[in-house]
Amino acid sequence: MNRILMSMAMLVVSFNGFAAEKVNKTLEVSKTSYVRIEHVNGAAKISGWDKAEVKVSGTLGDKTDKFIFERDGNDVVIKVKTKKHSGWGNWGSDDGDDLTIFVPMDSKINYSSVNADVEVSGVKGGADVETVNGGIEVKQLAGRIRLEAVNGDINASDLEGDVKIETVNGDIRSRSSQGRDDRYSSVNGDINVQSQSEQLQVETVNGDVELSLGSVRQLNLETVNGSLEAKMNLQKNGEVTASSVGGSVELYFQDDVSARFDIQAHAGGSITNKLSEHKVQKDKYGPSRWLEFSINGASAKVSVSTVSGKVTLGNN
Repeated sequence: MNRILMSMAMLVVSFNGFAAEKVNKTLEVSKTSYVRIEHVNGAAKISGWDKAEVKVSGTLGDKTDKFIFERDGNDVVIKVKTKKHSGWGNWGSDDGDDLTIFVPMDSKINYSSVNADVEVSGVKGGADVETVNGGIEVKQLAGRIRLEAVNGDINASDLEGDVKIETVNGDIRSRSSQGRDDRYSSVNGDINVQSQSEQLQVETVNGDVELSLGSVRQLNLETVNGSLEAKMNLQKNGEVTASSVGGSVELYFQDDVSARFDIQAHAGGSITNKLSEHKVQKDKYGPSRWLEFSINGASAKVSVSTVSGKVTLGNN
């Protein structure tokens, strides 16, 4: 009987040791603090507020070994450590941590995770967010913004500043960006962006790109096999460059666009011109085609190169 009771007691201790733990902690900090968050599994929601405090609340996962929440000068560290042998591919039924974090709105955050989804909003001092297997959703951010996911989608809105968004196998969807210099890149994911930024760079390998832009000063587009579509108002003295291997390129401009166009299709690609009456030229002894013309004073420059893709020029 004593042996049975002892065994039951050991089971209770073991269960309690792995049970989810509540957390509710607050630190007074500078309003311009640097907040570093290291997360492994679960979900996190990070919001800016008008208090000179960092607050963490929520539930820690069953595999959490240690929760660190400390201040070092102007830096704040929030770190969730997991038990040994709890690799990111072996979570079983554990849903991980569920954390809500408030930071001063003028602070800068650095968040990294392995298997967590994260939401960030209302942070004006800059944000650097990275996930491996998790989605990223952000809104109302300002400053230097870096968002990167390997196997997750990235959704963004209301961004201001220096914006860079990258993904490998996920899609990128961004709305109402007003960055100084926007950069978007993917390998296998699609990119869909509405932006008022004057300067943008967009790269993809196999994903499709759809851009709805404002007044553009400089636009660089690159794809291998994906399709590119961009609608814009091209500024005087602006520049657009686009290149593809087998993917299509569609560029649409305002009615009175002033630019010189240099379009090259090197190995069997096609060119369709809906901007003017200028005709496509074809190599007499090979598959190459090209189109060169100027309209409305030619103050800007548009250059497109494709190996075997389709190029279309038109009006918005």
